[in-house]
Amino acid sequence: MNKKTTRLGIAGALTALSLTALSLAGLAVPAQADPDQWAIPPNIDSCGPVVDSVRFCTAPDGHPYPMLVNGGAVAGPRPGIGGPPQVGSTLTVVDGAWDPADAKLTHQWLRNDVPIPGATGPTYLLTTADLGTGLRVKTTAAAPSYAKTTLQSAKTAPVTNAGGAVPSVVAGDVVIAQLDTHPDRPSRLVFAGGSFSGAPVIYRQYQWLRDGKPIPGATAEMFDPKGWGSTGLLSVRITGHAPGFKPAAATSKQRKVSDFDPQPGAVVTGSTGLGEVLTAADDVPWAGSTPHTYQWLRDGGTIPGATALTYKITAADQGRTLVLMTNPSWYDTKIYSNPVAVPAAGELKQLTNVTKPVVTGDAVTGSPMKVSTGSWSLPSDKLKFTYSWFAPDGTVAATGSTYTPNESQVGKTPSVLVAASAPGYITARVKVTAPKPVTARVSTRAITGTLGVGSKLTLTRDPWYDRVESDVIWRRDGVPIDGAYAWSYVLTRDDAGKKISVSVSPIATGGLYQTISASGRVAGLPLISATPTIAGTVKVGNVVTVQRGTWSWGTAFTYRWLRNGVPISDAYASSYKVRTADKGTKLSVRVTGSRFGYTTVSRTSGAYLVG
Repeated sequence: MNKKTTRLGIAGALTALSLTALSLAGLAVPAQADPDQWAIPPNIDSCGPVVDSVRFCTAPDGHPYPMLVNGGAVAGPRPGIGGPPQVGSTLTVVDGAWDPADAKLTHQWLRNDVPIPGATGPTYLLTTADLGTGLRVKTTAAAPSYAKTTLQSAKTAPVTNAGGAVPSVVAGDVVIAQLDTHPDRPSRLVFAGGSFSGAPVIYRQYQWLRDGKPIPGATAEMFDPKGWGSTGLLSVRITGHAPGFKPAAATSKQRKVSDFDPQPGAVVTGSTGLGEVLTAADDVPWAGSTPHTYQWLRDGGTIPGATALTYKITAADQGRTLVLMTNPSWYDTKIYSNPVAVPAAGELKQLTNVTKPVVTGDAVTGSPMKVSTGSWSLPSDKLKFTYSWFAPDGTVAATGSTYTPNESQVGKTPSVLVAASAPGYITARVKVTAPKPVTARVSTRAITGTLGVGSKLTLTRDPWYDRVESDVIWRRDGVPIDGAYAWSYVLTRDDAGKKISVSVSPIATGGLYQTISASGRVAGLPLISATPTIAGTVKVGNVVTVQRGTWSWGTAFTYRWLRNGVPISDAYASSYKVRTADKGTKLSVRVTGSRFGYTTVSRTSGAYLVG
């Protein structure tokens, strides 16, 4: 692969990465922008100021809409482990770059997938306790307004106790260069390259330095020096890791930040009052005679028909930022002019929030939540309020002062943007968050009826959960009962002594699968029974017999002879030969009758003194 192909491949990857970053940051891409254009103009706020993690953007048709700046989960690569798996050696976690760059990373080392107490740092010193085991590391990333993400490394080879020197990765030269050095295709991005030998390096750690000091969060292969100004020295340190080898690091030579400054776009001049005309230079000064097209942008969105080098300021531009975008006919680069801030109309006054609105309600699915207006620098009766409740994905779920969360909000904390406006004042907005996450509503379903054969059981309906059709299945000891799919069920003799439950599964989305169990086991039909007696002379050496009395037809019997109320071993027949050990004790017999579908009954005779 030649250098040009390599650079184009990197540029293509950056295109996708940068568009993803724009989406995550909540920045609006101009409606008519080339989807492959990853560069954004410096210092341009495409959606207006951020208020409590919310930007208020303007659609191409002119209507405003709120957009969360953050959202979703923190994103990053699977961690790696560098260093030899040998007692006395140090393992190092290689985390790579995360989005957002300021995400806080915490670690937990695991031995054979069991957390090691106290092993929560970026490095781990192997001890004899690790011999023969494999090690992993778990990285958890957290950032404000993002969901936490936890990723786990692959397991190392089993730890050994081999002696001798541990081989090391050999670091070669490290260099930094502009992503694309073609004079007609300027770029702000700088990338790092370095060579390693002596081992198959599979993990690389990057740390960018300014004047020799680490730049917080600058740990990716690419670095954007935008906003640094033209002073300072830039370098990068790359550490190579390979399983079984000691890591090695090398640092590039320092280069001036000004070496990587992007080429300037057109220069816009002129007064910024209503009706004034802004004028751009004839051409981008460094692009020669290459044909161009032009497009004026308002807060990052295209202004229809504004495609000349001059532009007349209108009322719609007041309080907004204007930029001229130049699109050369070659390649896919777009170049942006200096931003021009147009003052808001002079008669507009600033409206400020004094007391934040408050979200009230149970934070339970199906229960309405309400947001107050709060207090402002003007009385509430002179203000108009609008509301934007945010769904978990950052979209607007409701626009009134009340909002009813559903199952998709369970575990999430709702937030709402309250906007206040009044004639002659600049609209002010404030974002507030509910005091706790949404929980699922507790079901009020229950099984009613008598737990006896022949009785009818009914599953009560729940107005919330049963707003959609549901599949109902009755179960006997957890096994589905053939044909029992209605909201009620009549118990049969098959159910005697069994545990009855019913499962409910909503057909449409928005419901909750549940299994409801009865409070006890099913009682059988009543069994007719009698108290037994003992026939015969109760004397050592004699055989005595049970007289059962009258029981239900079809009853099966078992027997147990008792000495002073305690079961006698091996005495299970309907007759019994009195033993020497029984002399002077009291002899009785217990009869147990059972029949399918009936309640089992046990009866015990009176006690007879053995002579």
